[in-house]
Amino acid sequence: GDADARLLGATSPAAQKVELHTHLEEGGVMKMMHVEEGFAIAAGETLVLQRGGAHVMLMGLTESFEQGKIIPLTLVFEKSGEIVVDVPVDLARKPEGAGAKGHARAIRRPSRIRAGRHHAPPQSA
Repeated sequence: GDADARLLGATSPAAQKVELHTHLEEGGVMKMMHVEEGFAIAAGETLVLQRGGAHVMLMGLTESFEQGKIIPLTLVFEKSGEIVVDVPVDLARKPEGAGAKGHARAIRRPSRIRAGRHHAPPQSA
């Protein structure tokens, strides 16, 4: 798009709490951190949400996640408001050793968010 954007947060009926997170290296160790200020998206740039980088963390799940189930996720932007996307559960990509712990680790399809244009990735059949 022609204007900068900022992803401020997200909500989902599938979780009690949803936060924006990223991974940062601290003292040689990767740590996951809540990004309270959200993610800035420069005009014409794309924000990729994916494991190991910028991502949406669902905590306190309100339902079970089964392969192929679609989870509604509302992305909240500073200027353009709320955008609802459907995120497919992909258990095949669940990282080794990921426990339940109230985190929705099974939603792993990278999502691309472009400043001024917000869309979900294509869904697989």
